[in-house]
Amino acid sequence: MKSKFLKKKFILVILSLFFANILIGCSINNSTTDSSNKENSSISQDEKKETSKDSSKEVNSTEKLEKDKSNTSAQTTKNNTSSQTAKISGKVKLYEGIYFDDRGFGDNVLESFCEVVISNVKDNSFDFTIYQVDAKTENKKVIFLTNTAVFIGDGTKAAFYGKNYTLNFTFPNNHRAYPVVTDMQISGFEPLNGKTYVNNGIPGHEFS
Repeated sequence: MKSKFLKKKFILVILSLFFANILIGCSINNSTTDSSNKENSSISQDEKKETSKDSSKEVNSTEKLEKDKSNTSAQTTKNNTSSQTAKISGKVKLYEGIYFDDRGFGDNVLESFCEVVISNVKDNSFDFTIYQVDAKTENKKVIFLTNTAVFIGDGTKAAFYGKNYTLNFTFPNNHRAYPVVTDMQISGFEPLNGKTYVNNGIPGHEFS
């Protein structure tokens, strides 16, 4: 009787150990699977992040490249335009000096007027600076910084192409001095619009 009881107990112990091993094995497998899944998920997320990051960079690079191409193209066009324009020789003879508002001649008294100072005259361009003059104090202040205008068209006109202003210069033959420029009209800058500026100090072409 005792022998049968021991056998049953032994079998139960064996079965308990067997089922315990199965449970432990399953637990280990589940743990390994979860760990593996987490790792794979982490790698997948990292890859996603990296791909997204790289894609973003690529897009930015492409946008920058297209922008750079556009800017380069615009700059090239601008440079080509300037270069082509600069090749036009002036057909008029412009002198360095002061061209002042011709309304100041005679008995006209102007409280304030503008002067255009021409300098650095070359075959295809010239520099100009615009001053506002207070007639009472004779004080002058610059209202348009020194810039360069180029001859355009058939060489009898000139223009300045700036960021905020485009000025157009024409040279009417009011004193029959052509091709010498004794008279100048400038449009594109409000204080000068509709006025004529003269230089009566050119040798051989003085007038009052």
